[in-house]
Amino acid sequence: MFTHGRLTQGDIVRRLIAAGMLLALLVLIALLRASNTEASAAYLEEDVPEEAAGIEIFLTGENGSAVRGNSAEVELAQGQNVSIHWGETDLFVTAHDETVSELLARMLVEPGPLDMVAVDLTADPVEILVDSELTFYEQEQEVVKSNIIYVDNNILPTWSETVLQQGQDGVKTQVYEVIYSQGKEVSRQLVEESATEAVDTVIERGTLENFAPNDAKVADIITNADGTGTIVLENGQEVTFNSALTMKATAYTTGDPGVGTITASGTTVRVGTVAVDRRQIPFGTKLYVVSNDGAYLYGFSIAEDTGGSIKNNRIDLYFNTAQECINFGVRTCTVYVLD
Repeated sequence: MFTHGRLTQGDIVRRLIAAGMLLALLVLIALLRASNTEASAAYLEEDVPEEAAGIEIFLTGENGSAVRGNSAEVELAQGQNVSIHWGETDLFVTAHDETVSELLARMLVEPGPLDMVAVDLTADPVEILVDSELTFYEQEQEVVKSNIIYVDNNILPTWSETVLQQGQDGVKTQVYEVIYSQGKEVSRQLVEESATEAVDTVIERGTLENFAPNDAKVADIITNADGTGTIVLENGQEVTFNSALTMKATAYTTGDPGVGTITASGTTVRVGTVAVDRRQIPFGTKLYVVSNDGAYLYGFSIAEDTGGSIKNNRIDLYFNTAQECINFGVRTCTVYVLD
């Protein structure tokens, strides 16, 4: 019998075996591919973040001091010139808007396990030094506080304070040479010490109660029925008086016959010095003088001087120049006697 064009039982068995072997081969290839993919992912997961993390670096400044930083966080601007010194190698490159880590990797600079990296961003070009030993200069500063000195003035009121000299704190500076080796500080030595002296603040303060400067502005004068009253200053301060006298006033200055620079009470003459009849107004009495015609407000004064012609409701007012004395002449004034 002829069997041409038909499969025998043996042919079918052989074909089934071949198909099974092919399927097993395909499954094996799939398993191998999956295993390689997992291995590649594990490799990337372990190695890439470590490189991206960067390395610790020393950031230095113009004074040579240093602070710690990370090379992956310090950025270099596009076009910035950079000088790299690594062992015996000196490189001069231009940054491409990248971090220090990226620049070192691009230039194939690989610090050794004992190397340290110093970056001076203040230099031009930026300086990068890779070495196993680095030297820095650190400054320590201590502030020396200034003092406040008060100078008492017995002709100024207690509320008056004037800064005669503005103070300033001093600074004590110490510079240390610090050497790092293999990432650790191995030496620290004081190499320089300097100091700026503190300048004291000097304040002049008045000690005279119920008084005001000679030229203090007056806002109002309030007189009570018994002759006492209050002088209200523009700054809000108040000065009280116990009486108001009507007196004839003349003027004098240094250089007049018999007039020097020292008063009869031993003080130095100045605007605000009044010569009086001591039997009527004792030395040291505080006064406020204003001419009744309103032309002169002589202001706050002190009875400190006297003279042979000063008597019987008469006072003499000190001016700085002879012309001022001539302009004043003789006038009737109200003299408020302060408490």
